[in-house]
Amino acid sequence: MLKLESILSPVEGEIALVTERLREVADADFPQFTQIIEQAIGHSGKGVRPALTLLSGQVNQYHRECLIPMSAAVELLHLASLVHDDAIDKSPLRRGLPTLYSVWGDSAATIAGDYLFARSAELAAEPGNLRVVRLFARTLMLLAKGELEEDLTVYEWNQSRQDYFRRIDGKTAALFTMATESGAILSESTESTVESLREYGRNLGLAFQVVDDLLDFTGEEVTMGKPVGNDLLQGVLTLPAILYVEQHPDGGLIKRGFDTRGDGAELGQAIAEIRESAFIEKSLAIARELADKAQQAIRSLPDTEAKRALTELTLYVLERNR
Repeated sequence: MLKLESILSPVEGEIALVTERLREVADADFPQFTQIIEQAIGHSGKGVRPALTLLSGQVNQYHRECLIPMSAAVELLHLASLVHDDAIDKSPLRRGLPTLYSVWGDSAATIAGDYLFARSAELAAEPGNLRVVRLFARTLMLLAKGELEEDLTVYEWNQSRQDYFRRIDGKTAALFTMATESGAILSESTESTVESLREYGRNLGLAFQVVDDLLDFTGEEVTMGKPVGNDLLQGVLTLPAILYVEQHPDGGLIKRGFDTRGDGAELGQAIAEIRESAFIEKSLAIARELADKAQQAIRSLPDTEAKRALTELTLYVLERNR
């Protein structure tokens, strides 16, 4: 299996600088505020999103002084959305750690998320590129729209694949797209290169979310920090469940479970059936198609260390287990 640390080695030093910028966000003269922000930053992932900006910034003129704050903005925007997600979903854990919501309460978590959104916007503006600032604003709107659509369609069993991909295009892929597109813009790339990296980021983000939704069914509770099939239990229809519904026009166990808001045993039975079905492999095949599209989008770019890392990231996304 590909090691992420090895894939991201071309930007290892810059990722460390991005981490420093994130830590600066928690530097305040109000101790409790510092604790809250430090806890939020502690939920930072493996650095894939900021690395996408840094790697995309290597395609042409590498302006590190612009790419570091932009990469930090990408990660901070992601963290802000997670803080709000956890407050909305009343989630006790995130990656096995207590969420801000569970420790500090709904109000503090919501306000902290707002603060992180504002700080990420400030970082995105630091390079002084108006096009990137507009891209950031558009991405924030898409994130909000995707989350709102998910919230408003909870326990609706008859959603289509088109509905699903529209939702995750905003909820997840928009941030991946911003990461790669902003890196290309800040490296003064040609419009064709910016478009190539935009398409790469979008398809990688879609593949990432499909795999994430697969892991919700195939993972183990001790690893995920939440029940297997948690999305379905919460009334959220993801790709494996949509494939199930396509084979059960009357909605089957999922409709019956959604009708009772998960009060019965139907959703647990549906999760067990999906875990043992061909829907898992079909979903993975769709993720592979999206990863292939991401690779094709950057095929015409020069063969550099950065391009090789971007290509390997498409394989890593398919292989990851959490």
